[in-house]
Amino acid sequence: MKDNKEKLHQLILRMPTFIEKIIAIFLLIGVVYGTGKVVLAALDMGSAPLSQYMENLLDTAFSVIIVIELIRMLIKHSMNTVIEVLIFAIARGLVAGHPTPVNALISIIGIAILLACRKFLFHDFDFEEEI
Repeated sequence: MKDNKEKLHQLILRMPTFIEKIIAIFLLIGVVYGTGKVVLAALDMGSAPLSQYMENLLDTAFSVIIVIELIRMLIKHSMNTVIEVLIFAIARGLVAGHPTPVNALISIIGIAILLACRKFLFHDFDFEEEI
């Protein structure tokens, strides 16, 4: 009876990691699709004005980059990857969006806080790659 309880306990402990890996596989399929969209967006220069073309290209590229970082976060489980995902998400809003000056300032302050946390609060083990 005790052996079965231990096996069930181990299964429950491993299940979230397994589900995270399944989600990462689906996201990776989306990244491949998104990379194809980035290539198509890059080749589609003549159909829109330059500003609209660049906005679409940046928006698509940042979306793919954020999902790639999210996949890394799901697989590696390190604080460094969490900070990187947050920084890329905020930067996407700054570069690809049209923030008001106040929103831009708040985003820049947020990135500065994340970078300061990374520099001053992390230890060496936070930067180790977990597999």
